[in-house]
Amino acid sequence: MLSPVMDEKELQGKEFFSWEEFSLFFDNWREQTKSLFCISQSKSLSKCKWASEPPRPEVVHALKYWHVVFICKEMRSSITKKKEQSVPKVQNSEEEEEEERESTGCPARIILMMNKEMDRLVITECQLNHNHPLCPIEFAYYFSRGHLMDNCCLPVGITNKMSKQFLGVQEIQYMLKNCKSWDNGIQDTLNVLNNLCIRDPGAKMKLVFVENKVIIQTFFFLTSMMRSLCQRFPLVLFFDRVKGFNEEFDLYTILCVDANSRGRECSFCLTKKGTPNVLRFTLASLLQSVPDIKFKVRCLTVGVDIGELEVVNELLPYARLHICRTQVLEILFSKAHEMGASEDEKVWPALCKTAKAGSFVAYRQAVKEMDSLLPQEFMKYYREHWHPRPERWVEFWNFEPARGIDGSELMKQHKQKVMVGFNPSRTLAQCILYLMVIQTPKEEVRDLDEDEVVTRYHSICNPDSASLIEEELSFVKHGAYDIKKTAEGFVLNDRVSEFHMDHSLTTCNCSIYTSSLLPCRHLFATRLHTGEPLFDISLLQSNKNALMTVSL
Repeated sequence: MLSPVMDEKELQGKEFFSWEEFSLFFDNWREQTKSLFCISQSKSLSKCKWASEPPRPEVVHALKYWHVVFICKEMRSSITKKKEQSVPKVQNSEEEEEEERESTGCPARIILMMNKEMDRLVITECQLNHNHPLCPIEFAYYFSRGHLMDNCCLPVGITNKMSKQFLGVQEIQYMLKNCKSWDNGIQDTLNVLNNLCIRDPGAKMKLVFVENKVIIQTFFFLTSMMRSLCQRFPLVLFFDRVKGFNEEFDLYTILCVDANSRGRECSFCLTKKGTPNVLRFTLASLLQSVPDIKFKVRCLTVGVDIGELEVVNELLPYARLHICRTQVLEILFSKAHEMGASEDEKVWPALCKTAKAGSFVAYRQAVKEMDSLLPQEFMKYYREHWHPRPERWVEFWNFEPARGIDGSELMKQHKQKVMVGFNPSRTLAQCILYLMVIQTPKEEVRDLDEDEVVTRYHSICNPDSASLIEEELSFVKHGAYDIKKTAEGFVLNDRVSEFHMDHSLTTCNCSIYTSSLLPCRHLFATRLHTGEPLFDISLLQSNKNALMTVSL
């Protein structure tokens, strides 16, 4: 009984450049012919020992096997029944299995082999004649799309079920138990997530798999500390893509601004390049993780390349949408020169004057000045793309609490931070590990600029007290800390001792604090980690003598 789509002559010799390509083709072909085939024999390419030169890793990853035999399910059932009825014996050779196949059940089979050049899979033999009628009802019951990809790593039934769901230790360990190999880096990624969950039970994470494939498309996560920061500082958020972070995945981040005016990560989203609706997915996942911020966010600033902006009002009803002003200016400046603007030094100042207009009247005047200075082609582009919505990028319309925050600089600093250990070839598991490292207290203190904080303490404290505070603050950069929140407050471990602090982070049990009643390095490190202000008069409440007389 021949396939109505491809007969034996058409099928034999057909080539495939990956196991995935063959799997997709074979699923479609079986659906059209309503024929049930299953794997009788398979020889993994990773265990290939006969070749003079071992296949390259990328070939092993793509092709998976160098020899696969597919037989009719009816024949497999007949062989299984015969073996169950027979006395146990030594395992048959391939020749004996072939003889058994010919004398038992349906003769239909397909053989797939790697070619001599070791760069593709080829159907070298196919017998499509079945000795029994094909039953559509039976086919619908047994057929499972994506089953061949299951043989590589993880059943697609599991990935389809787990996709887009928040994962905990139980779900991750369930997937690990069902992993069949290290293919696609799935097991590596799941092991990283398992360790993250064990170390931080309050972390939130989602995996999105490509439907009916064992391929991770998107990974969203935030730690318990990131969630805490978002809860305490939800007023102004930032969302942008870190360009060039990875060859395969784009990195998107949501930032908040802590009490020290530092940009802090609230969530990370790693997604395959070209994935649509990233803003919607990331915001929705954040709100599911921290639901109480939905009506607290008053401003969301996004990168100039971010699309689907209409979802902001839908998901954050009280938030004003802004586009990163510096990025807008860079786009406008590039377009102006592209459309014939002279190299005149007046172009950039004119654009900046428009973007920083402090009133509607000032904005209109700045646009008039641009009109007299820049080419009409550019002004046409400007009026079509940027003039209709000045509230998204002009200073006058900026949300009041956000006016004192240089969002462009915060986003720039964040990109510099994540690109320090730049390696575009990292696997997904390695990307996640790296992003976890930059969340540690040791990494967070690297860019600490203590000068402003020290100056403020010197302005209110007597010289001896101010000098001690300055010394303690300087030690923060040189320590290696592990900070945890407890029922009583916070615990800091500096790899030598543990130090306990209260919930308000104003007292510590270390000898420096107990002897001076002045803020110590442990308080400063924990405050920096949790986003609390480093300059805080409450840190001096137990030692009023530290204050200068003129300040009393």
